[in-house]
Amino acid sequence: MNLIRQPVAQHFYSGDCQSQLDKFLAGFQIPPDLPARLIGAVVPHAGWQYSGEVAAQTLFCLAQHSQPESCILFGADHTGVGQNSLYPEGTWETPLGPVNIDEEWASVLLREIPDLITSDPEAHNREHSIEVLLPMVKYFWPDITIVPVIVPPGDSSNLLGVEMGKRANAIDRQTIFLASTDLTHYGQVYGLNSAGSGYKGFDWMVKNDKRMLKCLTAVDGKAVLTEASLHMNACGSGAVAALMGVMVELGRDTGYLVKYTTSHGQAPPADFTTGVGYAGVVY
Repeated sequence: MNLIRQPVAQHFYSGDCQSQLDKFLAGFQIPPDLPARLIGAVVPHAGWQYSGEVAAQTLFCLAQHSQPESCILFGADHTGVGQNSLYPEGTWETPLGPVNIDEEWASVLLREIPDLITSDPEAHNREHSIEVLLPMVKYFWPDITIVPVIVPPGDSSNLLGVEMGKRANAIDRQTIFLASTDLTHYGQVYGLNSAGSGYKGFDWMVKNDKRMLKCLTAVDGKAVLTEASLHMNACGSGAVAALMGVMVELGRDTGYLVKYTTSHGQAPPADFTTGVGYAGVVY
């Protein structure tokens, strides 16, 4: 059976993806303090008009400091899948062309850690957090293969990453790892309105995000899960915890913030009531 996953979240990146990505990168300068070799990143997954620039610039940094053959993408669980769910074979269609699944990587995971991951392509059909990033992955690495994995928050999230990191050391494949998450979703519509509206509400949201950024740059997967549970500042905390497990296993102990912004940019309106935070971090 050859699975083909069709795009379902086109409204997240409507229009000419190539031109949008070119625009996101125009004039961007890579931070000077990045390591010579990078292997992973945390990137946001909202509509490109809000978080596309952060995601594109973060992946550009990763692309300039890596030469991968395969990419493992840890996605958020917005639909209540409830288990670490792998898309095992076939292709994913994107506006920039198809991306093939790395079936060898997938088969290694299913064979060697079946207690931590299951084959469930159906789980991916309603989840946008990986798909939103795929045109960017195709743009930066045209021939790369992928392994999409939905990771809900839970005790197995970080352990999944650790075990995948062990396999990365053994498999004959240059691999990068991405975790897909947005940060604080602030406002009554999200059930989080701790500081009311206006500038005070915006300031609270940014400070709430900074707590999560501290966890991301410290590469602390367990802290990510705890922080998100307490303060609701990462919708993909399971995906991030899995990435942290991989990074620690592969010897990364520091994350580098490429960019942080919000759905209102850096300057909120006086009548601010609702917003979302976005960050790009590389390892």
